[in-house]
Amino acid sequence: MTAGTTGQGPTVLPRPAARDWLTDLKYRFPARYVASWGALALLLVVAAIAAPASLGGQSIKIVSALAGILAIASMGQMLVIMLGAIDLSVSAIVAATAGVVVHYGMPGANLWLVVPAALATAVVISLVNGFFITVLRLNSIIVTLATYGLVTGGMLLWTGVSFSLTGEAPASLQSVGTWTILNVNACLIIAVVVGVVLAAVLSRTRAGRQVAQVGSNRRAATALGVRTISVQMSTFAAVGLLYGFAGLLLAGFIGHPDISIGAPYQLATVTVAAIAGIAFSGGPASVASLICASVFLQLLDQALVAIGFSSGARIVVQGFALVLAVSAVTLGQYVLRTIGRSRRAAGARRQA
Repeated sequence: MTAGTTGQGPTVLPRPAARDWLTDLKYRFPARYVASWGALALLLVVAAIAAPASLGGQSIKIVSALAGILAIASMGQMLVIMLGAIDLSVSAIVAATAGVVVHYGMPGANLWLVVPAALATAVVISLVNGFFITVLRLNSIIVTLATYGLVTGGMLLWTGVSFSLTGEAPASLQSVGTWTILNVNACLIIAVVVGVVLAAVLSRTRAGRQVAQVGSNRRAATALGVRTISVQMSTFAAVGLLYGFAGLLLAGFIGHPDISIGAPYQLATVTVAAIAGIAFSGGPASVASLICASVFLQLLDQALVAIGFSSGARIVVQGFALVLAVSAVTLGQYVLRTIGRSRRAAGARRQA
């Protein structure tokens, strides 16, 4: 209690109510973002027991490389989902970026021109998606599926299955894609750096916060003076840049990419977003959970390979893991709501 003074003597002021730590924890760390961390922790324990080879040095190099590339591509998908849309052209954009850098990045070529041209290609394709989805208000799934077909078909007509006579990525790009520090591939380190920058932009800048505002409620954002078209088109430009960056790293890591290089990322990025607890109706998202989910998905696949699962069996297990992760998110939210109701009911009884 705190004492104050008035003209008639001391007045007792009520003590501020104690912070509800459960509510505070709920809003700081939503249950839907925690599932990916729990899944990764459980997988590490299971892998250490059932498939210790998957945690070995060479395996970690592969997992960290592919997880980093997947995380960067998934960040692009995350931005699209934050706007309330979905992008199924990611595989085509990744392949197109790799195709440009391999086709024009022959020995002696100026990579300072080739790499920006490859990234610009990805940005332009993504902006075309953004125009049809944002300005013309067409269905995002239909638009991006059409883009996937047009870009993939165009690449096949232009370069064929192999992007050049040798089909080899530039040596300097391969050096970046295969560089490791303590068995951790540079792709994962780059993904973490990109993730930190992206998270800072989304949470600490006005333009970044507007992405979630537009995705949560476009009409309300418009009423608040947000230029929704500009925000969405700028976001699609960033999406293309992230896809292009992932395509460059993937080409460097593989060394000899072809037209199918981006195929796994069409649905893998959506799966990562789901495991990371990103709401497909639009709104805020967690970059940290996204990176964690990317590591989980790649480590799971590597562990299944080490155990001896076939490709079909690995797909089944990954689908089952997705269902479990999404179920864990729903269960966690239900448990927190139940605990919250119980605490409020107990407080009401004490006051009565």
